[in-house]
Amino acid sequence: MSGEAPVWEFAKGEPGFPTQLLDLGGDAPERLFGCGRVELIRDLALDRCVTIVGSRRASSYGLRVAQELGQLLAGAGLVVVSGMARGIDAAAHRGALAGGGETIAVLGGGPDVVYPVGERRLYAEILDSGAVISEAPPGRKPESWSFPVRNRIMAALAAMTVVVEAAQPSGSLITARQALDLSRELGAVPGPVTSRVSEGTNDLIVDGAVPVRGAQDVLDRLLGVGVSHARGVGPALEPELARVAALVERGSANCDAVAAAAAIAPADAAVALARLELLGYVCVDTDGRYGRTTLSPPDY
Repeated sequence: MSGEAPVWEFAKGEPGFPTQLLDLGGDAPERLFGCGRVELIRDLALDRCVTIVGSRRASSYGLRVAQELGQLLAGAGLVVVSGMARGIDAAAHRGALAGGGETIAVLGGGPDVVYPVGERRLYAEILDSGAVISEAPPGRKPESWSFPVRNRIMAALAAMTVVVEAAQPSGSLITARQALDLSRELGAVPGPVTSRVSEGTNDLIVDGAVPVRGAQDVLDRLLGVGVSHARGVGPALEPELARVAALVERGSANCDAVAAAAAIAPADAAVALARLELLGYVCVDTDGRYGRTTLSPPDY
């Protein structure tokens, strides 16, 4: 399904073509087509970009981490690059948009071809404040081979690639290898050793990738330790809500667990958790388990 945004293009080596793509040598795209804010691509700097990739079949943990990384890194002024695939990619884009920052989607088909079709709304939101690019000409539908091929563009655009979740094998690990081949920084988010979608990221860390515990690790690596701080500050919390948030952070993952730990009625625990979710301090997965976000209260 095609979008209606006007398409612009740059030939390899001409003004506006991202110079970091020339690091791909003979594998650099001959032309780059795009929709959205052309000036974002024209002025794109390697050291202000971070690529975030990961599994399409992501866990709730992975989705939460990807969205928070996207939000805090974009809020700190970095451009978030990903592939608009379901799962980690889409979560990273949504986080960047929520952070009021800029994001770039690298597609496998033409830049005016919305894929996945179900992400049409996300596509439109990216065009408003960012850009969608591809080496495929307008109107071309993506094919299975085009996704691993486009991964090299994502790896080349950014000074650092962060893999949030990845099984063995996976397309995200292809992007990771390409980042290393280009002498870019590579980071990986550690995950549970029992999780299949964390096998790839945990292996990357064992092999020397930077462990990414949060956005601050990325900022420290790219900009220097202490140069910029990734801290989302939320609204003030009443003492009871602050106590419930702390219990969730320590592992109380449902109403009953919170009620028991706080010595309050389950109904009161449910209300507190609902309020914390609305304020952005906790999130809930499809199994009804709560987890803390990286948002901090003003007096933290």
